[in-house]
Amino acid sequence: MLLLGFLYRTLLFYTLSNGYLFWSLYRVSGRRRWVFLTLPWFLLMGFFPVVFMMLPPGKAQLVLGRLGTVWLAPAFFGLMVFLSLDGIRLALWALGKLRPGKPLPRPRRSRVRVAVILFCACLFAYGLHEARSLKVTSLELATAKLPPNMERLRLVFASDLHIGPQTGLAMLRNTVGTILAQRPDVILLGGDILDDALQGTAADSAELARLRAPLGVYAVLGNHDAFGDHARAVAFLQGAGITVLSPGRVSAGPLTILGVDDPRVMRQKGLESELPALLRGLDKERFTVLLDHRPVMRPEALGTVDLQLSGHSHGGQIIFLKPLMLAAFGTREGLNSYAAEGGTSLLFVTTGTGFSKLPVRILMPPEIVVIDLVPLITPSERSVPDASGGRGMAPRTP
Repeated sequence: MLLLGFLYRTLLFYTLSNGYLFWSLYRVSGRRRWVFLTLPWFLLMGFFPVVFMMLPPGKAQLVLGRLGTVWLAPAFFGLMVFLSLDGIRLALWALGKLRPGKPLPRPRRSRVRVAVILFCACLFAYGLHEARSLKVTSLELATAKLPPNMERLRLVFASDLHIGPQTGLAMLRNTVGTILAQRPDVILLGGDILDDALQGTAADSAELARLRAPLGVYAVLGNHDAFGDHARAVAFLQGAGITVLSPGRVSAGPLTILGVDDPRVMRQKGLESELPALLRGLDKERFTVLLDHRPVMRPEALGTVDLQLSGHSHGGQIIFLKPLMLAAFGTREGLNSYAAEGGTSLLFVTTGTGFSKLPVRILMPPEIVVIDLVPLITPSERSVPDASGGRGMAPRTP
């Protein structure tokens, strides 16, 4: 239901935005017949999510994906311009109703249009810049589940790299370099590593293969890794020396790391939920991390898993799209805490490092996440009272 709900919301966004863009172009154009000829294109782009998913894996799906990718940038810029102009018209109309008999200044339409286009161009340019401005988010968690002689265990988490021609090799190189600069003990990748499973070059694989950590590099699959064929995505990641938990459970030092597939991957496999089998016989004295692409705390993991790491939503990627993600998943980006009978489970949702289709971010920058696990010595050292829920775990400011 959650997946269907998100698909319907995405489809509604695509249809409304492309419909509004077509209507706006038709309204302002002096040659409406020519604009009307573009209607099939706007219909195709309006129903892009459904058409893309209905196509079988292969070249047709890849071509449509590339077309949709190219189209989103100018479409987004056009939406910015037309929404701004219509917003100004609506504001002037409302002021006129509130102040009858008092004429409002009427600047020349041509000047207003030029000013709006320049403003939107600057905002779009900033969005292009922010999408490539990777930040490091740091978090410290105190836990009683570390060995007494261990001062710190560093996890570096990255998700939604969306490796492909749009993000490019330079972005991947920057992401890999930033991860390695944190000197991680273990590296965790949260899915959508490929923009779709037909992406990924030999150069991309060689760059990804630079990821190394003493306790290993582990990944799960996201929905974009399944577009085309999830098996190809697994082969690409394994070829770069990355352990793919699809699904899987491994021990890495004092950690137990669980990984589950995205629902789209499970449908390709014809499987149901994999997590109950992974939780069977779990040693609760070890710190347990769950890698799950979707940013929803699974009920069966609540109170059993210490920390779940997820991505997928990009935080909306643009600040005013954030409510769409909150409506779809009910989970904000950053650290979320869930109390249960078995104890407290934490869920960290990252905004991701890359982008899908739309190459801009506005007030929702890309990130990698550095999580330092440190010993919990005394209750007085906890910065969040009762956050451990009896499990000996509490978030602290680094």
